[in-house]
Amino acid sequence: MESFSSPAASDVPSPPALSVVLAIGGSAASDDVARHLTAGRMARAADGRFLVLYDTPAAAVHDVAGYLRPRAMTMVRFGLHAGEPPRDGGGRLTGPTVSAASRLADLAAPGRLRVSAAAAELLGGAVPLEETGDGSLQLRK
Repeated sequence: MESFSSPAASDVPSPPALSVVLAIGGSAASDDVARHLTAGRMARAADGRFLVLYDTPAAAVHDVAGYLRPRAMTMVRFGLHAGEPPRDGGGRLTGPTVSAASRLADLAAPGRLRVSAAAAELLGGAVPLEETGDGSLQLRK
């Protein structure tokens, strides 16, 4: 009978850390919008879009809700996704998480936050979200 030995802890790769990415769209002044979102860290995507990186989806939702509350007529659109950490593409971020957040921002209605199913799962019902019909959700007004 063969004996089985488990690998040492240092031999087991750790899962990649989770990144929470908020993409901003629908505004010519998205850098100004990003500066108002103070709970995250501002970055740029490879396509030039402004992003804000958060530690948790809840922090991102709270930040966006605080931005939108006094701006009922804004054209700004937000997309939030949680996934694998973005890659650095020469000082700008790229990768599937950035692409998904950007796509959600493009799909969002003006003045709305569109949230991926992955980010919504991490929120665990802590914020009011509604189905959009395409697998993503949006922050309820």
